[in-house]
This record gives sequence, C-alpha cells and structure tokens, in this order.
Amino acid sequence: MQGDWIANVVTAIVVLFVVGFFAVALRKARRRRREQFSDDEVPVVRPVPPTPSAAKLPSITPGETDLESAADEQTDAAEDEETAAAAAATDAAGASAAGEGLDGDSGAAPGEAEADQPLAADDRLAAGLSRTRASLWGRLKELIERKPTIDAALYGQLEEALLSADLGVSLVGRLLKDIRARPATSGGGIDGVRTALKAKVLEALNATGADDAPLFDSGATPTVILFVGVNGVGKTTTIGKIAALCRARQKSVVLAAGDTFRAAAVEQLAVWAERTGSALIRGETGADPASVIFNAVNHAKEAHADIVLADTAGRLHTKSDLMDEIKKVKRAAGKARSGAPDHTWLVVDATTGQNALQQAREFHQALGLSGVILTKLDGTAKGGVVVAIADAVKLKVRFVGVGEKPDDLRPFVATSFVDALFAMPGERGIS
Repeated sequence: MQGDWIANVVTAIVVLFVVGFFAVALRKARRRRREQFSDDEVPVVRPVPPTPSAAKLPSITPGETDLESAADEQTDAAEDEETAAAAAATDAAGASAAGEGLDGDSGAAPGEAEADQPLAADDRLAAGLSRTRASLWGRLKELIERKPTIDAALYGQLEEALLSADLGVSLVGRLLKDIRARPATSGGGIDGVRTALKAKVLEALNATGADDAPLFDSGATPTVILFVGVNGVGKTTTIGKIAALCRARQKSVVLAAGDTFRAAAVEQLAVWAERTGSALIRGETGADPASVIFNAVNHAKEAHADIVLADTAGRLHTKSDLMDEIKKVKRAAGKARSGAPDHTWLVVDATTGQNALQQAREFHQALGLSGVILTKLDGTAKGGVVVAIADAVKLKVRFVGVGEKPDDLRPFVATSFVDALFAMPGERGIS
C-alpha cells in the first residue's frame, strides 16, 4: 500500500511538471507574438484629441442576442497571414496620415477632394503600377522606336499587351475598335494611340457615375462599412489602414471582429484597434459572426461612435452556403441600425487578375456591393483588372493598395491611375 501511495505521488508530480512546462511554453509563445507588434519597434499613430464622440471606447465581448445561430462555416484553409510589418507600420507614414490624411490632402475624405487636385503626381501609385506599365508598353517599345506610324503588326502587339494587363477581352476589343476607327487626321503614331487609349480607359473608370458623397459620413450614426472577400486578400490589414485614416480625421471608430473562425484575424484586428485608438468588439472563437456585427453596431450607437468597420470571415464566392451566411451578417447590421450597412466593400487581390473580376461579379450579385478595394497592386502585372471591374461590373473602385505602409492604401482617383498606367519611360522620372 505504501508503495502504491508513493507511485501515485510521483505520478502526480510528473503530471504537474508536464502541465507547468507546457503552460510556460505557451506563455512564452504568446509573448513572442506580442513582441512582433511591440510599440518599441515602431511609433504609433498620434492620438486624436479626446472629444465626446472621439473618446476611446472599451473592448467588450458581446453577449447573447436574439439572432439565430450561425451555420457551421467551412472556410478555405488558406490563411491570410498579413505581415507584422503591415500591422505595425502605422509609423512615420501613419503619423503623416494624422497630419494630412492618407491621400496626401489636408484631411478631406476620399470623394471630398477638390476636382482640381487629383493625385496626378502620386509617385507611390506610379511605382506601384510599374509592373503593369512594363507589361503594357515594354514589348512595344522597340517597335515604336523603329516605326513612327501604326500598322497591323503594332495593333496585334497592342492587343496582346492590353490583354496581358488584364483589362478584359470585352473592353480591349472595344478599345481597339475605337482606335482603328479614328480618322487619320486625329493624330498618328504611338502618342496618338496612347492618348486615345487613356481617354477610353478613363471613360470606362468613370462609367459608374459621379459620387460626391463623403465615404465616412453617411448622415446616420454610426456609419457602418462591411468588408467582404475571400481568404488571403489582405482584408483585415485593409480595415486597419482605413481605421488609421478615419482616426486621423477625428472620427471615433469601432472595429467589429466578425471573422470569428480565425483567432489570428481577431488578434490582428486587436493590434490595429490598439494602435489606432479604436474600440474592438469581439466574440468567442467560432461565435456567430452576425451576433458580433449586431453588438458592434449597437455599442457604437450607445457610445455615439462615428464609424463601424466590420470584418467578416473569408469565404469562397463559389460556395452558395457561405454566401448565404454573409447575407445574414449584412441583415444583422440592418437590425441594429436601420439602413445599415451604408457601404459593403469587396476586398480583392489584384494579383489574381480575372479571378478578382469573377469575385466582384459573384459578391455584387449576392450582396449589392457599393465599392471594391484592390490590394497588392504593386506586386502584379495585372493591374488593368481595376479597369475591368469598373467597366464590367460597374463598381466604384474606392482604394488601391500599392505597398505595406498605412498610407500605401491610396484613395482611388481615376485620372491619377490612368496617368500612371500609361506613363512612358522618361515621364516623371519613370524608367
């Protein structure tokens, strides 16, 4: 009996030792992850002066609501592990945003900028489009230098270049048809063709019509913006960057962590909330996403916050059950505040080209999108998909991402984009 007692004690000691070892290892792993986003590495956004509407709101965990339980969602296994540099990079660029806004103006929101102040000299945008621009004109350069006039061979290469930039078959066909129909007196040579192309592309980008309404002031309180998209497009990072922009413009922000199936997404949004001085509404892992959005909007109403930026789980646009789930999330916002959400923005990865166009079609059909944001434009030669989406789906492009820093998420200005896309070597220092 005494031997059994000793064996039991030894077993208990071993078990306690193993449990303690793993507990310490887990704490160290969490500490290392937090240190990736340490305030010692980069400066944070300058806080806005406290006001009744811009005071920092607490992070809370929503309780039960009367919303129906969410169906189990089988998301794509791909993780959109946006880099720590992107989350932590509210540095000098973020401080700059606090002084002038991400679009480089004196603080007017996108859509409020003066018409005579486009970002025509936006060197970041020009640099971000370098691969697309090289794809568009690189293979034509030698032929253009040899031939002062346009012939059938050049038209063929021009068509190939436009298609490789992912402008879309339909739009490219119309562009070339219009160029071929130009009178000979309207300007010969590549300069004449380039001028005609720029005009037609700008026309396609503006086909959705003017929209002078401020993006972040819907007239209702709070303004609710729902972000949707597939896994891996940079949705959560985009929300964080837009939160930095809103806070720099003296707006109080509530972030809704609606991607409840990925703990990494919630943790990443929490980092952005802390760095931008925003509130964070979150739920338990696997909680009903609609419940989180519902609670976030209600909390923002009670706290008189200006804006709710709502994250959602990445979902494949080809899965009807997942698309039905995101419809439920959208309805939940409307239950919390009549007419919400004010905007539903699709975030797409520009590097996916025509697949991004298909995503825009499917999400727009399901949700009635009010805009699209294209990320990773600097990493692709397929930047023409921006034009294809605006032309084929008639969706307004709200922002384009051309880098990792917060102010590399550029408010979209059609004239700036077209100038950067069709710039020739030697113009504005472009090589």
